[in-house]
Amino acid sequence: MGPSFDPTALRTGPAQTIGVTSRAQAASGAKSDAEFIEAIALESGLLAEQSQLADSTVLVLLEQFYGLKGKLIRIPTEKDETFRLRNGGETYLVKVSPSDEDPAIVQLQTACMVHLERTAPELPVQRLVRSLGGDPQVLIPAPEGPFDRVLRVMRFMPGHLLATHEASAGQLQLVGSSLARLGLALQDFDHPRADRLLLWDLKHFHRMRPLLDHVDAQQKRSLAEEIFDRFDDIVVPLLDTLTSQVVHGDFSPFNILVDPDRSDYVTGIIDFGDVVRTPVIFDTGVTMANLLGADPASPWKQALHVMEGYRNIRPLPHHELEALIVSAQARLLLRALITQWRASQLPQRRDYLISHSKPDWDRLAATAAAPAPRLPFTS
Repeated sequence: MGPSFDPTALRTGPAQTIGVTSRAQAASGAKSDAEFIEAIALESGLLAEQSQLADSTVLVLLEQFYGLKGKLIRIPTEKDETFRLRNGGETYLVKVSPSDEDPAIVQLQTACMVHLERTAPELPVQRLVRSLGGDPQVLIPAPEGPFDRVLRVMRFMPGHLLATHEASAGQLQLVGSSLARLGLALQDFDHPRADRLLLWDLKHFHRMRPLLDHVDAQQKRSLAEEIFDRFDDIVVPLLDTLTSQVVHGDFSPFNILVDPDRSDYVTGIIDFGDVVRTPVIFDTGVTMANLLGADPASPWKQALHVMEGYRNIRPLPHHELEALIVSAQARLLLRALITQWRASQLPQRRDYLISHSKPDWDRLAATAAAPAPRLPFTS
């Protein structure tokens, strides 16, 4: 089966900035928080039904534009069509963006990775493979959807996900220091779409209260209301003053590769799909949120190890540390709320999604029951 488009129409190089204002304006002009959530979810690519390219079509593209052949294995992911390509002794990761995602957003991610490759080669960041024409991506005309699709090839990074490894205190500190070094390397990076609208971006968290409509249990609603109130009281007044820059946006245990036998521990940083300009504490909050409640006996301990490692490399002002503690809980709550909201949008997957939100609620309850960390924070 051949490609369902004319290959001569393909373009390489930077994506044109198309459709920049339509969705962003819809979100910024939303009169209610509920309208804002719907608009920003659409901008984040969480509402559209995606069409798939045939595997044979992807193979044609890879051979034509990258000179690559091999066995293609599809990997389930949230938005992109993602594949593992085995080509002789080499393994690659292949990504095709959805037709609902503006190529300029993908180009933001690509530009960020290229910047790190050039300015911080010592960081274990996943590397892009250039096309035969020397470009980091290829644009594919999409017969359906508002945007062209973007094809990218990356080196496949071996290693174990942090999510599958029980890290020691020292290893968690190395996770935090790796995030700090990544943030420092991105301090001077900018892009026209860095201020994209992203549902996961905590600078919008205070507008997410309508998601509570999808929470039935009163105990969960009360816990969530308390976190929203603390965020409104402590974080929102600081939003315009917090140190901000372009960040990775999803430095979670599922995007961090580790090797317990290596002294540097962190061996890979992957998935730049949530790159955005936002306060840097929200970037740290992502990592901490994923570790909150992991040890029920001491719900904050693992997250504070990460914070300690981060601060060893990049100290944070006193007031930002206080905001970080609230932000970590807010990020964990946001994940639980988005999962339940999506369950209402996708009734065929409701039971599956609700079951996956339960651990987040349990961890939130554990952290709420434990004394909140106080300055000076120690693990």
